[in-house]
Amino acid sequence: MSNESVPRRLERTPERDEVLRRIGRNVVNFQMVEALLKHLNANASVHGPASQLAERMEAQRTAMHRKTMGELAGKMVAQVFQAPAESQTPDEITEPWFGFHFTVETDAQFIDQHDQEMRALVAARNDLIHHFLPQWYSAVDGDAETALTYLDAQRDETFRMMDRLRGWVKALDEGRRQTAAFMTSPEGKRQMELGLLQSSHLVAMLGEIALKTARPDGWAYVTTALNLIRREAPAELADLQQRHGHQNLKGILLAAEHFDVLDEALLNGGVRTVYRINDRYTLQLGQDVASEPTSASKALPSVNQIDNSRPAPGQ
Repeated sequence: MSNESVPRRLERTPERDEVLRRIGRNVVNFQMVEALLKHLNANASVHGPASQLAERMEAQRTAMHRKTMGELAGKMVAQVFQAPAESQTPDEITEPWFGFHFTVETDAQFIDQHDQEMRALVAARNDLIHHFLPQWYSAVDGDAETALTYLDAQRDETFRMMDRLRGWVKALDEGRRQTAAFMTSPEGKRQMELGLLQSSHLVAMLGEIALKTARPDGWAYVTTALNLIRREAPAELADLQQRHGHQNLKGILLAAEHFDVLDEALLNGGVRTVYRINDRYTLQLGQDVASEPTSASKALPSVNQIDNSRPAPGQ
Protein backbone atom coordinates (compact mmCIF):
# COMPACT_ATOMS: atom_id res chain seq x y z
CA MET A 1 0.00 0.00 0.00
CA SER A 2 1.41 3.42 -0.91
CA ASN A 3 1.92 6.04 1.75
CA GLU A 4 -0.66 8.24 -0.02
CA SER A 5 -3.37 5.66 0.63
CA VAL A 6 -2.62 5.23 4.35
CA PRO A 7 -5.16 7.17 6.42
CA ARG A 8 -3.55 9.95 8.40
CA ARG A 9 -4.75 12.43 10.95
CA LEU A 10 -5.23 15.90 9.53
CA GLU A 11 -5.70 19.25 11.17
CA ARG A 12 -8.86 21.11 10.23
CA THR A 13 -8.58 24.18 8.01
CA PRO A 14 -11.27 26.09 6.09
CA GLU A 15 -10.04 24.58 2.82
CA ARG A 16 -10.12 21.03 4.17
CA ASP A 17 -13.56 21.57 5.69
CA GLU A 18 -14.87 22.75 2.31
CA VAL A 19 -13.53 19.67 0.54
CA LEU A 20 -15.13 17.47 3.18
CA ARG A 21 -18.44 19.35 2.84
CA ARG A 22 -18.53 18.85 -0.91
CA ILE A 23 -17.60 15.18 -0.58
CA GLY A 24 -20.54 14.70 1.78
CA ARG A 25 -22.83 16.66 -0.54
CA ASN A 26 -21.91 14.45 -3.48
CA VAL A 27 -22.36 11.25 -1.47
CA VAL A 28 -25.87 12.37 -0.48
CA ASN A 29 -26.68 13.25 -4.11
CA PHE A 30 -25.56 9.82 -5.28
CA GLN A 31 -27.74 8.24 -2.60
CA MET A 32 -30.71 10.27 -3.87
CA VAL A 33 -30.11 8.99 -7.41
CA GLU A 34 -29.93 5.45 -6.05
CA ALA A 35 -33.20 5.96 -4.15
CA LEU A 36 -34.92 7.18 -7.34
CA LEU A 37 -33.64 4.13 -9.23
CA LYS A 38 -34.95 1.83 -6.49
CA HIS A 39 -38.36 3.51 -6.60
CA LEU A 40 -38.62 3.22 -10.39
CA ASN A 41 -37.54 -0.42 -10.47
CA ALA A 42 -39.72 -1.46 -7.55
CA ASN A 43 -42.91 0.22 -8.76
CA ALA A 44 -42.73 0.45 -12.57
CA SER A 45 -44.40 -2.92 -13.10
CA VAL A 46 -46.61 -5.12 -10.97
CA HIS A 47 -49.04 -7.88 -11.93
CA GLY A 48 -51.03 -10.30 -9.84
CA PRO A 49 -54.30 -11.26 -8.19
CA ALA A 50 -55.76 -8.72 -5.78
CA SER A 51 -55.09 -10.92 -2.74
CA GLN A 52 -51.35 -11.09 -3.53
CA LEU A 53 -50.69 -7.61 -4.90
CA ALA A 54 -49.40 -6.01 -1.69
CA GLU A 55 -47.15 -9.01 -1.03
CA ARG A 56 -45.70 -8.90 -4.55
CA MET A 57 -45.02 -5.17 -4.36
CA GLU A 58 -43.26 -5.56 -1.01
CA ALA A 59 -41.16 -8.40 -2.43
CA GLN A 60 -40.08 -6.17 -5.34
CA ARG A 61 -39.11 -3.35 -2.95
CA THR A 62 -37.08 -5.78 -0.85
CA ALA A 63 -35.32 -7.15 -3.93
CA MET A 64 -34.42 -3.64 -5.14
CA HIS A 65 -33.10 -2.67 -1.70
CA ARG A 66 -30.33 -5.28 -2.01
CA LYS A 67 -29.09 -4.21 -5.45
CA THR A 68 -26.13 -1.97 -6.18
CA MET A 69 -26.47 1.33 -8.00
CA GLY A 70 -25.03 -0.24 -11.16
CA GLU A 71 -27.48 -3.13 -11.04
CA LEU A 72 -30.38 -0.73 -10.51
CA ALA A 73 -29.31 1.41 -13.47
CA GLY A 74 -29.11 -1.59 -15.79
CA LYS A 75 -32.43 -3.01 -14.66
CA MET A 76 -34.18 0.32 -15.15
CA VAL A 77 -33.03 0.53 -18.77
CA ALA A 78 -34.32 -3.01 -19.40
CA GLN A 79 -37.65 -2.42 -17.65
CA VAL A 80 -38.72 1.20 -18.09
CA PHE A 81 -37.67 1.56 -21.74
CA GLN A 82 -39.33 -1.68 -22.87
CA ALA A 83 -43.01 -2.37 -23.46
CA PRO A 84 -44.55 -4.99 -21.14
CA ALA A 85 -45.18 -8.54 -22.21
CA GLU A 86 -48.31 -8.90 -24.32
CA SER A 87 -50.19 -10.57 -21.49
CA GLN A 88 -49.22 -11.58 -17.98
CA THR A 89 -52.72 -12.68 -17.01
CA PRO A 90 -53.52 -16.40 -16.76
CA ASP A 91 -56.21 -17.83 -19.02
CA GLU A 92 -58.53 -18.47 -16.08
CA ILE A 93 -58.75 -16.25 -13.02
CA THR A 94 -60.94 -16.59 -9.95
CA GLU A 95 -60.48 -13.11 -8.48
CA PRO A 96 -59.71 -9.60 -9.75
CA TRP A 97 -56.29 -9.46 -11.42
CA PHE A 98 -54.34 -6.21 -11.54
CA GLY A 99 -51.60 -5.17 -13.91
CA PHE A 100 -49.63 -1.89 -13.99
CA HIS A 101 -46.61 -1.06 -16.14
CA PHE A 102 -44.87 2.29 -16.51
CA THR A 103 -42.93 2.80 -19.75
CA VAL A 104 -40.92 5.73 -21.07
CA GLU A 105 -41.53 5.89 -24.81
CA THR A 106 -38.46 7.19 -26.65
CA ASP A 107 -36.06 6.29 -29.45
CA ALA A 108 -33.03 4.01 -29.46
CA GLN A 109 -30.62 6.95 -29.60
CA PHE A 110 -31.88 8.43 -26.33
CA ILE A 111 -31.90 5.01 -24.64
CA ASP A 112 -28.25 4.52 -25.61
CA GLN A 113 -27.38 8.05 -24.47
CA HIS A 114 -29.12 7.57 -21.13
CA ASP A 115 -27.44 4.23 -20.61
CA GLN A 116 -23.99 5.72 -21.22
CA GLU A 117 -24.67 8.69 -18.95
CA MET A 118 -25.97 6.40 -16.22
CA ARG A 119 -22.90 4.17 -16.49
CA ALA A 120 -20.66 7.22 -16.25
CA LEU A 121 -22.49 8.40 -13.14
CA VAL A 122 -22.13 4.99 -11.50
CA ALA A 123 -18.41 5.06 -12.28
CA ALA A 124 -18.16 8.57 -10.79
CA ARG A 125 -19.90 7.42 -7.65
CA ASN A 126 -17.56 4.43 -7.29
CA ASP A 127 -14.57 6.68 -7.92
CA LEU A 128 -15.65 9.06 -5.15
CA ILE A 129 -16.33 6.30 -2.63
CA HIS A 130 -13.38 4.03 -3.39
CA HIS A 131 -10.63 6.05 -5.10
CA PHE A 132 -10.83 9.68 -4.01
CA LEU A 133 -8.34 9.40 -1.14
CA PRO A 134 -5.21 10.29 -3.19
CA GLN A 135 -6.96 13.39 -4.58
CA TRP A 136 -8.11 14.27 -1.10
CA TYR A 137 -4.55 14.17 0.24
CA SER A 138 -3.44 16.32 -2.68
CA ALA A 139 -6.14 18.82 -1.79
CA VAL A 140 -5.36 19.02 1.91
CA ASP A 141 -1.65 19.42 1.17
CA GLY A 142 -2.32 22.64 -0.68
CA ASP A 143 -4.12 21.99 -4.01
CA ALA A 144 -7.72 22.19 -2.82
CA GLU A 145 -8.91 23.88 -6.00
CA THR A 146 -8.42 20.76 -8.14
CA ALA A 147 -10.43 18.59 -5.75
CA LEU A 148 -13.21 21.18 -5.47
CA THR A 149 -13.47 21.47 -9.28
CA TYR A 150 -13.67 17.69 -9.55
CA LEU A 151 -16.39 17.49 -6.90
CA ASP A 152 -18.45 20.30 -8.47
CA ALA A 153 -18.33 18.60 -11.89
CA GLN A 154 -19.65 15.44 -10.22
CA ARG A 155 -22.45 17.43 -8.63
CA ASP A 156 -23.51 18.96 -11.95
CA GLU A 157 -23.74 15.57 -13.69
CA THR A 158 -25.59 14.09 -10.74
CA PHE A 159 -28.14 16.92 -10.73
CA ARG A 160 -28.84 16.45 -14.45
CA MET A 161 -29.55 12.76 -13.95
CA MET A 162 -31.52 13.42 -10.78
CA ASP A 163 -33.82 15.86 -12.57
CA ARG A 164 -34.48 13.29 -15.31
CA LEU A 165 -35.24 10.50 -12.86
CA ARG A 166 -37.45 12.76 -10.74
CA GLY A 167 -39.55 13.55 -13.79
CA TRP A 168 -40.09 9.86 -14.45
CA VAL A 169 -40.85 9.14 -10.80
CA LYS A 170 -43.42 11.95 -10.78
CA ALA A 171 -45.12 10.52 -13.88
CA LEU A 172 -45.01 7.00 -12.43
CA ASP A 173 -46.52 8.06 -9.10
CA GLU A 174 -49.24 10.07 -10.83
CA GLY A 175 -50.13 7.05 -12.97
CA ARG A 176 -50.32 4.84 -9.89
CA ARG A 177 -52.46 7.45 -8.11
CA GLN A 178 -54.91 7.68 -11.00
CA THR A 179 -55.08 3.89 -11.27
CA ALA A 180 -55.77 3.51 -7.55
CA ALA A 181 -58.44 6.23 -7.68
CA PHE A 182 -60.19 4.51 -10.57
CA MET A 183 -60.05 1.08 -8.96
CA THR A 184 -61.73 2.37 -5.81
CA SER A 185 -64.38 4.36 -7.70
CA PRO A 186 -67.87 2.94 -8.40
CA GLU A 187 -67.02 2.61 -12.11
CA GLY A 188 -63.74 0.92 -11.31
CA LYS A 189 -65.44 -1.62 -9.08
CA ARG A 190 -68.05 -2.23 -11.77
CA GLN A 191 -65.35 -2.80 -14.37
CA MET A 192 -63.56 -5.26 -12.10
CA GLU A 193 -66.74 -7.24 -11.53
CA LEU A 194 -67.52 -7.16 -15.24
CA GLY A 195 -64.01 -8.29 -16.17
CA LEU A 196 -64.20 -11.19 -13.75
CA LEU A 197 -67.55 -12.27 -15.20
CA GLN A 198 -66.38 -11.89 -18.82
CA SER A 199 -63.29 -14.00 -18.18
CA SER A 200 -65.26 -16.80 -16.53
CA HIS A 201 -65.47 -20.27 -18.06
CA LEU A 202 -69.25 -20.05 -17.98
CA VAL A 203 -69.37 -16.99 -20.25
CA ALA A 204 -66.84 -18.57 -22.63
CA MET A 205 -69.04 -21.67 -22.88
CA LEU A 206 -72.11 -19.54 -23.54
CA GLY A 207 -70.22 -17.86 -26.39
CA GLU A 208 -69.12 -21.13 -27.96
CA ILE A 209 -72.60 -22.64 -27.70
CA ALA A 210 -74.03 -19.50 -29.34
CA LEU A 211 -71.77 -20.06 -32.34
CA LYS A 212 -72.22 -23.80 -32.67
CA THR A 213 -75.99 -24.07 -32.13
CA ALA A 214 -77.15 -20.87 -33.81
CA ARG A 215 -80.19 -20.86 -36.07
CA PRO A 216 -79.80 -19.58 -39.65
CA ASP A 217 -80.65 -16.09 -38.37
CA GLY A 218 -77.74 -16.22 -35.90
CA TRP A 219 -79.74 -16.59 -32.67
CA ALA A 220 -79.33 -19.51 -30.25
CA TYR A 221 -81.72 -20.76 -27.58
CA VAL A 222 -80.90 -20.13 -23.93
CA THR A 223 -82.61 -23.43 -23.10
CA THR A 224 -80.16 -25.25 -25.39
CA ALA A 225 -77.24 -23.61 -23.59
CA LEU A 226 -78.73 -24.49 -20.22
CA ASN A 227 -79.18 -28.15 -21.15
CA LEU A 228 -75.68 -28.49 -22.61
CA ILE A 229 -73.98 -26.87 -19.63
CA ARG A 230 -76.09 -28.86 -17.20
CA ARG A 231 -75.00 -32.06 -18.95
CA GLU A 232 -71.33 -31.29 -19.64
CA ALA A 233 -70.33 -28.92 -16.81
CA PRO A 234 -73.00 -28.87 -14.10
CA ALA A 235 -70.65 -27.25 -11.59
CA GLU A 236 -70.75 -24.06 -13.68
CA LEU A 237 -74.44 -23.68 -12.84
CA ALA A 238 -74.03 -24.14 -9.09
CA ASP A 239 -74.45 -21.04 -6.93
CA LEU A 240 -74.82 -18.57 -9.80
CA GLN A 241 -76.01 -15.91 -7.38
CA GLN A 242 -73.07 -16.34 -5.06
CA ARG A 243 -70.39 -16.72 -7.76
CA HIS A 244 -71.62 -14.23 -10.34
CA GLY A 245 -74.36 -12.23 -8.67
CA HIS A 246 -77.16 -13.47 -10.96
CA GLN A 247 -79.84 -16.11 -10.51
CA ASN A 248 -80.06 -17.51 -14.04
CA LEU A 249 -78.32 -17.69 -17.43
CA LYS A 250 -80.34 -14.81 -18.81
CA GLY A 251 -79.02 -12.58 -16.06
CA ILE A 252 -75.47 -13.74 -16.81
CA LEU A 253 -75.91 -13.05 -20.54
CA LEU A 254 -77.21 -9.54 -19.94
CA ALA A 255 -74.57 -8.65 -17.36
CA ALA A 256 -71.62 -9.96 -19.41
CA GLU A 257 -72.21 -7.38 -22.18
CA HIS A 258 -70.91 -9.87 -24.75
CA PHE A 259 -74.36 -10.85 -25.97
CA ASP A 260 -77.61 -9.59 -27.44
CA VAL A 261 -80.60 -11.13 -25.65
CA LEU A 262 -84.16 -11.28 -26.99
CA ASP A 263 -87.45 -12.67 -25.70
CA GLU A 264 -89.48 -14.12 -28.60
CA ALA A 265 -93.24 -14.45 -28.42
CA LEU A 266 -94.66 -17.93 -29.09
CA LEU A 267 -97.98 -18.80 -30.69
CA ASN A 268 -99.26 -20.31 -27.43
CA GLY A 269 -98.76 -16.99 -25.67
CA GLY A 270 -95.46 -17.88 -24.00
CA VAL A 271 -91.99 -16.55 -24.65
CA ARG A 272 -88.59 -18.08 -25.26
CA THR A 273 -85.25 -16.38 -24.79
CA VAL A 274 -82.61 -16.40 -27.53
CA TYR A 275 -79.17 -14.83 -27.62
CA ARG A 276 -76.15 -14.21 -29.83
CA ILE A 277 -72.66 -12.76 -29.53
CA ASN A 278 -72.93 -9.05 -30.23
CA ASP A 279 -70.84 -7.16 -32.78
CA ARG A 280 -68.44 -5.73 -30.17
CA TYR A 281 -66.77 -9.08 -29.53
CA THR A 282 -65.50 -12.14 -31.33
CA LEU A 283 -65.07 -15.64 -30.00
CA GLN A 284 -61.79 -17.35 -30.84
CA LEU A 285 -61.93 -21.14 -31.11
CA GLY A 286 -58.83 -23.32 -30.94
CA GLN A 287 -57.43 -25.24 -33.90
CA ASP A 288 -58.73 -28.50 -32.50
CA VAL A 289 -62.27 -27.20 -32.59
CA ALA A 290 -62.18 -26.31 -36.26
CA SER A 291 -61.28 -29.85 -37.23
CA GLU A 292 -64.12 -31.44 -35.25
CA PRO A 293 -67.79 -31.73 -36.18
CA THR A 294 -69.67 -28.68 -34.95
CA SER A 295 -72.32 -30.61 -33.04
CA ALA A 296 -73.62 -29.16 -29.80
CA SER A 297 -72.12 -32.01 -27.80
CA LYS A 298 -68.65 -30.99 -29.00
CA ALA A 299 -69.07 -27.40 -27.84
CA LEU A 300 -67.98 -27.54 -24.23
CA PRO A 301 -64.63 -29.32 -23.92
CA SER A 302 -62.76 -27.06 -26.37
CA VAL A 303 -63.54 -23.60 -25.00
CA ASN A 304 -60.81 -21.03 -25.56
CA GLN A 305 -61.76 -17.48 -24.68
CA ILE A 306 -63.72 -14.41 -25.65
CA ASP A 307 -61.57 -11.80 -27.36
CA ASN A 308 -62.77 -8.42 -26.14
CA SER A 309 -60.09 -6.40 -27.88
CA ARG A 310 -62.49 -4.96 -30.44
CA PRO A 311 -64.13 -1.78 -29.12
CA ALA A 312 -67.81 -1.13 -29.37
CA PRO A 313 -68.95 0.83 -32.43
CA GLY A 314 -68.43 4.55 -31.84
CA GLN A 315 -65.90 4.07 -29.02
